Amino acid sequence: MFNVVRLGRFSCYTPATTVGLLVLGLALAAVPAIAQAPRLKVEKAADDPKAIALLGEVVKAYKALEAYSDKGQFVIAATLDGKVQKQSSQLTLTLVRPNKLDFQAGPVRVSSDGETLTTSVEPLKKYTAVPAPKTIGFETFRDGAVGAVLFGGPSGAPMFVLLNLLTDADPKTALTKLGGSIQLAPKTDPAKPDELMIDLRNGPDMILGVDPATKLLSRIDMKIDADQLAANIPPGQTLTIEQFGWIAGAVATTVSKDRSFAFQAPKGFSKVDSLADRQPPKGADPRLGKPAPDFTLTVLDGPGKTRTLTKADLAGKVVVIDFWATWCGPCMMELPEIQKLVESLKDSAKDVVVVAVSQDKESSELAAVRKLVEKTLADKKIDLLSSPVGKIALDPSNSVGDAFGVEGIPTLVILDGKGNIQSVDVGYDSTAAVPLNKRLAGDIKLLVEGKPLPKHAEAEAK
Repeated sequence: MFNVVRLGRFSCYTPATTVGLLVLGLALAAVPAIAQAPRLKVEKAADDPKAIALLGEVVKAYKALEAYSDKGQFVIAATLDGKVQKQSSQLTLTLVRPNKLDFQAGPVRVSSDGETLTTSVEPLKKYTAVPAPKTIGFETFRDGAVGAVLFGGPSGAPMFVLLNLLTDADPKTALTKLGGSIQLAPKTDPAKPDELMIDLRNGPDMILGVDPATKLLSRIDMKIDADQLAANIPPGQTLTIEQFGWIAGAVATTVSKDRSFAFQAPKGFSKVDSLADRQPPKGADPRLGKPAPDFTLTVLDGPGKTRTLTKADLAGKVVVIDFWATWCGPCMMELPEIQKLVESLKDSAKDVVVVAVSQDKESSELAAVRKLVEKTLADKKIDLLSSPVGKIALDPSNSVGDAFGVEGIPTLVILDGKGNIQSVDVGYDSTAAVPLNKRLAGDIKLLVEGKPLPKHAEAEAK
């Protein structure tokens, strides 16, 4: 997966391939924060009674399980201009009811021996330990580090389906949160077993492969139709998607009684109270306190129009720059917080500017990048231009991002009125005690008043 751990939060490295940008962007546009809240009610096609009956058999099969184990993976395989590209991520799960668990998703592992729930993050070499819940529920996977990995990228929709089947008391109702209808998947060979399809109103449909013997899922495929592909690839390119989704691997419904679920900390790991660190150690980032590099932003300025905004144009204002991209799951989780910040500062245009700088570069044509950015924000119902404080900028060459030394996104940079860098924040933490928009508002207030941020005051005191 493209999600990487940074300082206790989650961010994305920029994938090098156009197919990675395209497929991730399409997937994320189709799955709007399903792990956090249900979708708004929308009109949908009527469910197929035969499909509902098959779903009932699937639900019954999962409810009957005392244990479940699979060595699954999420796979994206595509051919771009004749070149085959494939990426995969392991999603290994063992669950013994009511509350024993061993689940690994990329760099994050969650374990419960029935007494203690441990979350460890490999790149950080840190782990947390809290009392285990009496019953493993969907929230065990939704929250914290594992939730950022699972639901911050294209694996979100398939994992939402599988984990609700395993843990929700009413999986049928939970699946309605996706906003689609339940149908039987089309098939060309009548002899093949029936499969389920979640027919989504927007974005890729989901095909659920059902093992005819066990009634458990063998795969969950995301189907991106030809029109979506044609509308999003640059002119002159060809793209076909061979595989895009989760496959179960070897599935077992019994687990050895000798299996230990107790977490053994690997060498070099340390126990911490929280995996969410706001900043690197004070003084560690050499950019802090130094003048920002000269930059020129291309900002949207009405339908079809853009204008430039330079560092000199912003002199005297506190500037928040959010580097993001449409294909970055953690970025799309963060942007609603940026929207709230913009709305809260609607009367502060003379003192503050908040600029969301897109790092999308799927095409060399600025118009194509603009179309992708505007469509993604509209699909996600994110409005960053609700007040004069908010701006959207396009940086397809990544020249501004490179000037600021951006390596992972989202990255938030705050400049004071003198143009000096006062804060650098990499990644998004959905578990922070103080919501991001409120924390940023507090920092902005201090800088507008000419006061240093607390971390800088502490550093100077030393």
